[in-house]
Amino acid sequence: MNLACAHTFNLSVITADKVVALQNELLKMPQVDIVTEHIFLPAIYERKITIPPWTVLTGAAHKTDYKVRLEKGTIAVNTDDGVKVLIGPVEFDAKAGLQRAGRVFDDEVVWVDIYPNKDNCQDMLTLENRLYEVPECGLADSRTDNQRAQIDYGLFLHQIGMNQTEMNKIVQIESDLMDMPEGVFVETRSSPIHGKGLFATKTFDVGEVVCPGRLGGKRTPGGRYINHACNANVLPVKVGDDIYAVALRKIQLDDELLVDYRASMRVNFGIALLGEIL
Repeated sequence: MNLACAHTFNLSVITADKVVALQNELLKMPQVDIVTEHIFLPAIYERKITIPPWTVLTGAAHKTDYKVRLEKGTIAVNTDDGVKVLIGPVEFDAKAGLQRAGRVFDDEVVWVDIYPNKDNCQDMLTLENRLYEVPECGLADSRTDNQRAQIDYGLFLHQIGMNQTEMNKIVQIESDLMDMPEGVFVETRSSPIHGKGLFATKTFDVGEVVCPGRLGGKRTPGGRYINHACNANVLPVKVGDDIYAVALRKIQLDDELLVDYRASMRVNFGIALLGEIL
């Protein structure tokens, strides 16, 4: 296949720091489902992504030279020669070092990065560290649950117009705190997601009340220490003026309790935010 470029724009102002700035802004927005397929051929590794129409995305900077095969679709990307609009099918060589930003048009794009893989490695962590300058947020298809939770938490803060310092001031108010009632099987521990979290000290079935979050106008440790995640395992439920955390799925012993803070905003304040999974 030959390199097909519909347009070339002389936009040398698309610098590495601006791509990183775009990446940081995109992390504040709802994340698109980009399907990734890992293909292992003799001495070759291919990473194929299918990108929905109208998506704006950034990639990771590469440590090695590689090839690109644009199998279908139209996408504008930054290159060493400026911004180009590429129309598939296209194949071209790419140099190490460049972090790309892309904008898909009205059809989905299938983009394949092709790398030499002389030792036929199939361990993704090894390959990622070998091939990419992996950003702190991770690569989209291999982000840990904790990384996804942190990214989505940043989006939540952006939605409500607050930063972490302002949120800390609210969370650390002690005038409305109370101890957890006896006979509740949870405890506070250090969290791999953020600061302290609340953990189950027994298993809970779906629909079972795990702990109170607010009683008589006071916050329990459940109301203070349950961390945010987009794949929450508890849901806040209001009973009268009190709020309880109810298991959304089976919770195992030592699982950290996680809630979508958008659900908490809806239950506490009647505010519906984009992105809550109901």
